[in-house]
Amino acid sequence: MIERIAILGGSSVYIPELVLSIISHNLNVKEIALIGRDGPKLKLVARFCQRLLDKSGFPSVIAAYTDPAQGVANAKYTLNHIRVGGMPARVRDEKLPPKQGMIGDESLGAGGFANALRTLPVVLDLAAKIEHVNPTTTFINLTNPMGVCVEALIKYSKLNVLGVCDLPVTYVRKMAEILRVDLSEIAVDFIGLNHMGWIQDIKVEGRSCMARLLERLEAEKDDGFDHALIELFRMIPTRTTSLYFHQDEILKRQQACARFRAEVLHEAEQQILKLYQDESLCEVPELTRARNAVWYEETIIPLIVALENKKEQDTILCVRNEGAIRDLPDDCSVEIPVQVSKKGIKPRKVGSCPRFLKGLFQCVKESDRLTVEAVRHKSYEYALQALTINPLVPSLDAAKKFLDRIVREERLELH
Repeated sequence: MIERIAILGGSSVYIPELVLSIISHNLNVKEIALIGRDGPKLKLVARFCQRLLDKSGFPSVIAAYTDPAQGVANAKYTLNHIRVGGMPARVRDEKLPPKQGMIGDESLGAGGFANALRTLPVVLDLAAKIEHVNPTTTFINLTNPMGVCVEALIKYSKLNVLGVCDLPVTYVRKMAEILRVDLSEIAVDFIGLNHMGWIQDIKVEGRSCMARLLERLEAEKDDGFDHALIELFRMIPTRTTSLYFHQDEILKRQQACARFRAEVLHEAEQQILKLYQDESLCEVPELTRARNAVWYEETIIPLIVALENKKEQDTILCVRNEGAIRDLPDDCSVEIPVQVSKKGIKPRKVGSCPRFLKGLFQCVKESDRLTVEAVRHKSYEYALQALTINPLVPSLDAAKKFLDRIVREERLELH
C-alpha cells in the first residue's frame, strides 16, 4: 500500500478528476494529501473529494494541509500541481504577448518566460523544503512551464524529478487507433522538448509502420495533426509544436481573439467552486469534465501504477537528458521515451536530433538555461538574454519592452 500521495496545488477544482482516476485504476493509497493555501477553496475541494471516495466505497481518505512540509512528509509520490498567480496569471501570459507582436502561451515564448520568472522561485523553495523532510519522494511535476521547471529541479535539487505532459501519450494513443493495434504493441521513436515533440517512427512487432501511418493521415486529414509539417518533414509533431512553424498565422488569430482559453477556464473555475459548495453533490459535474483533464486518467495515475509494478512499461516523460539526445547538454530537460517500473526509470538513448531540429532545440535549451540562471541570480541581464534568443521572440527591442513591463507589473526582483 502507498501510505500517502501528496498534491501541491491541491485546491485546484480539477483534483476530483484525479481522485476518480485513483478509484478507476484501483490504486492502493491510504491517504491523498491536498496541499494548498489557507482559505475556503482548499477545504471545499477536499470535502468534495472525500464525498466522491465515500460514495464509491474506496478506502482512501482525503487530508488537507496548508504546510507543505507537513503535507509531503512520508509521501511516496509528490505531485507538483501549483499555478503561481492562479488563472489570472495565465490570462496575462496568453493576452499580453500578442499585444506586443508575440505569441501568447503559458509554456512557450514570452508568456512561458513570464510564467517561469514567477513560478521557479516558488518551485525551487518547495523542493528545498521537501528535500529536508522527505528526500526520497518521487517528485512528479505537472506545473508549467514544464521544461524549464524540470530543468531547474534536476540542476538545483536532489529530488527524483519526473515531468509529465499528456500530449506525447495522447498522440501515441492516436497512432495506435489509426493503425488499429493495441497501445502495448507499439514501439515509438520519439524525440522532443516539452511541448515540442516529434514522432520519428512507429514500429509494431519490430517493423516500421511509419509509411502506412503517414498515408492514412494524409487520406483522413484529421484536424488534430499539422499536415503541412508532416508532409514537409515526414515526421509527426505534437500540437503545440506548430507554434514555432506557423507564428504569423497563430499571432494573427490571437490578436483577433475576443476571449482567450485562460479567461474561459477562469470563469468556469468560479462556477465549479459554487457547485462544490452543495454538500449533497457526490459526482463530478459536467462543467468540471468539460475541460477534459485526461492527464490524470491517461498519464499521471498510469505512471504511478507503472512505478509500483515489477514489469517494465514504456512511456514518454520529461527527464534529465544524460546523453539521450546527443546534441543537447547532459543536464538539460528533454522529453523522451523511458521504461518505467518499480526499479525506477530507464531513459532510452534517442541519438542525434534531425538536422532541421538541431539548431532550434539548442536555442530553446539555451533560453531555458538562461531563464533558470536569471531566477537563481535575480539577474536582469540573464533574463534579457534568455528572452532575446527565444525562437518565439522577434527581436531584442521586443524582448526588452516585454521584460520591462512584466518586471514592473509583477514586481519582479531583477537587478
